[in-house]
Amino acid sequence: MLSPFFLVSFLFLTLLASFGCSAHAPTPAKEAVSPPLRVRVPTQVVTPTLDGSEKELFERGERALLGQRWREAADIFETLIRLPPEDALHPAVLFDLGSAYEGLEVRDRARDSFSELARRFPRDKLARPALLRGLALSVYLEEWKALGDGAEVLLARDDLDPVDRMTGLGARGLARIEQGDDARAMIDVQNGLDLVEEHRYGMTGRLPTAASQLKFALGEIRRVRSERVQFVNPLPSGELPSAAAVSPDFLSKMEARCQGLLDAQAAYGDAMRSIDAHWIAMSGYRVGEMYRRLHHDLMLIPPTLLTKTDKQKSIFYAIMHLRYRVLLEKGLEMTKRTLVIGEKQLDSSAWVRRAEEMKRQIEQALEEEKAVFAGFPFTEAEVQGALDIMKKKAEKQRASGKVR
Repeated sequence: MLSPFFLVSFLFLTLLASFGCSAHAPTPAKEAVSPPLRVRVPTQVVTPTLDGSEKELFERGERALLGQRWREAADIFETLIRLPPEDALHPAVLFDLGSAYEGLEVRDRARDSFSELARRFPRDKLARPALLRGLALSVYLEEWKALGDGAEVLLARDDLDPVDRMTGLGARGLARIEQGDDARAMIDVQNGLDLVEEHRYGMTGRLPTAASQLKFALGEIRRVRSERVQFVNPLPSGELPSAAAVSPDFLSKMEARCQGLLDAQAAYGDAMRSIDAHWIAMSGYRVGEMYRRLHHDLMLIPPTLLTKTDKQKSIFYAIMHLRYRVLLEKGLEMTKRTLVIGEKQLDSSAWVRRAEEMKRQIEQALEEEKAVFAGFPFTEAEVQGALDIMKKKAEKQRASGKVR
């Protein structure tokens, strides 16, 4: 039988052991705490005229675009664009805002909106079409540096199809020729035309916009190069040309100038088959302008050294006016064709207004031609008869080999 002392001691030691074990026992693992659940509450927009969530207003704005309610759409997207730019809708809002501005014909703001989209969200699916829309607007606004800069950005992308490349090359080529660099412009335009040929793009029917731009740019290059050919040597400002100032190789220069004009007209003529009336207006105006400028440059030619008397000088001027008046008539014809675009309200750009002014100037020049002849001591019929005799004589000389 155990003694009371032993039992008390045993219980005391057991109690101590239990306390010791509990002091060294592992702490139970704490239960994992989940991070707080974040829920994005749709942004509510409240203005004196608009009320709704961001998504609701965006959808309302797109419906306004489809209905061509440009002002309503612009108001909505101008409000949405002020929201935080990290929002997923931001690129689409910029694109639709540009479209609304374009519908309102506020083209500079439309171009800025498209450019901002392409700059801030270059990998967004809307960046490439935004660049293309921006290029078209830069052409309309005749902002050639902006056109070239935008073309550089477009051509640097790796997601272009052949038509996009045609557009980029045509835009950069056009920007370069309008800024005076015809050599590099020709490289771009030729590369673009090679793509047109390779893909047979627009070979039948009306010419698509990308091909029209390339053809117009080609016309610009040929026009600029042609008009560099001058018949009278440069003179100090204000000094009237004399017979000695006439280029000694006048005939070869005249041939080169006329051939250049015809080559440019052929390119502009192709551009006038465009589906876009703006390229038709631009091209038609340029053709009319070329004929008017050629007439102007020819009228600067003074009488030759063989014209001694006043009567001989009068005959010289009469022949020049009669012979080259056809250039004014041709320019007027092309200008009238261009104005049909404006009359049908297919284009309302500055090119149509320029054509209206040029028509007025050419008609005035033709009236002045009649007044000039009224002051000569001979009639137009008599001068035309003399021209016919001179022409037959020249043909006989060429036939006999006396004139090459």
